[in-house]
Amino acid sequence: MNPETPPIWFRTICRKNGLMVDDKQIDQIERYASLLLEWNKKINLISRKDEENVWSGHILHSASILFAVKFIDNPSVVDLGSGGGLPGIPLKILLPRSTFMLIDSTQKKITAIQDIITKLGLQGIEALWGRAEELSRQSNLSSHFDYIVARAVAPLDDLVRWSAPFLQGVGRERAAEPESPTLQPPALVALKGGDIQTEIAKTTRMKEVRSIEVSDLNFSGSEDLPSTGKKIVVVKF
Repeated sequence: MNPETPPIWFRTICRKNGLMVDDKQIDQIERYASLLLEWNKKINLISRKDEENVWSGHILHSASILFAVKFIDNPSVVDLGSGGGLPGIPLKILLPRSTFMLIDSTQKKITAIQDIITKLGLQGIEALWGRAEELSRQSNLSSHFDYIVARAVAPLDDLVRWSAPFLQGVGRERAAEPESPTLQPPALVALKGGDIQTEIAKTTRMKEVRSIEVSDLNFSGSEDLPSTGKKIVVVKF
């Protein structure tokens, strides 16, 4: 990647993977990157050592969910353990008709996320401070969302346990899904690294889980990035 033109590089990678990014979106993502780094000087939203990789290691990493997964139209999504708004804010920008709830248990991070959302002028996205186990009991959040997204926040079984109460339709009997590229809700999409087979084996036994699909995070252009061993894990409920 040419370090002088990360927005152009990012837009090119997205286009190669079937994701069209318009001028407004690229401007918003570029502004987001700037605000994220600005806030990172005050509180630890991403590793200070990783600031130079904000585009490749964080923004593209978040966007790559959309290279592998097609959501329904106008999805409602919870970002668990959002930290600095990742992957929620990039996904919201790239899916402008979506609604997002960004959750984190660290109040300083939520303060930063709220400030970033306000400065970006984004609509249909909120940031909420608290523990997922407690927030999911609120009537306006319980059984309310289509998808959960998360980036290496916790072991997979914990993610499933925290996700299920937020999702609508968990536990219902459902007919076989028609052949479709669209991921039907309710589902969790998690970006995970390392050897996760033990996590998967443990999670598969959970009563809420219908199936788990795991794929390497390989996409057009990923060969030019450092190998991270990252995987996309999709849990269907």
